[in-house]
Amino acid sequence: MLKPLIYFFCLVQATLFAAPLTSSAQEVAEPKFIFETGDPPWRGERLVLPPGFAPDLGWNGIEHIRFAPGMFDFNKPDFFSYVIAFLLSAEADTSEAVLEKELLTYYRGLSEAVMGGKGQTVDTGTFTISLEKDETLKSFPPEVEGGNAYSGVLKWIEPFATQKAQTLNLEIFVWKHGDQPVVLSCVSPAARDEEVLWEELRGISEKFRLEP
Repeated sequence: MLKPLIYFFCLVQATLFAAPLTSSAQEVAEPKFIFETGDPPWRGERLVLPPGFAPDLGWNGIEHIRFAPGMFDFNKPDFFSYVIAFLLSAEADTSEAVLEKELLTYYRGLSEAVMGGKGQTVDTGTFTISLEKDETLKSFPPEVEGGNAYSGVLKWIEPFATQKAQTLNLEIFVWKHGDQPVVLSCVSPAARDEEVLWEELRGISEKFRLEP
């Protein structure tokens, strides 16, 4: 089951996720994204924002993501767990309300596109997200100063493996790289008190960096 799923993901990535560089995206300086995920490294991808599956996204920039080994296998404890980083254009608004709006737009577009590729429809109007500032989160990269941390919950339809309702737990860190906002998120349906998985996600977040 896993091999056809990965094949489908690659097909969707090639057809829906690829988006040409717009003039706004080209203006975003792109440093090297460093994720220390261990050996073997977690596989991932790079996208231009807004992505092809969510053209209404109000952010321009670059996304890099790293998938946990069990990302697309719902029998694995790290199913649909990943670390994702957005480097946005300097004018991007990353206030709490806009974070909620843009992330909801992103996941609505992703679910609709993937479900549509399977010949299925989804009511994305039922998707919800809630974030709140969380000063207890300590997984900022060490060189970050003056950032904001948020914890939250996203409720949506997971389109790749189950096509069922899923609750994703979020830990989000926002700061500036020069004058460009960075939004770094740890994402998993696993409860945040599942220490082994979340310690791994948080460890990646703590070591994440942009070079130069």
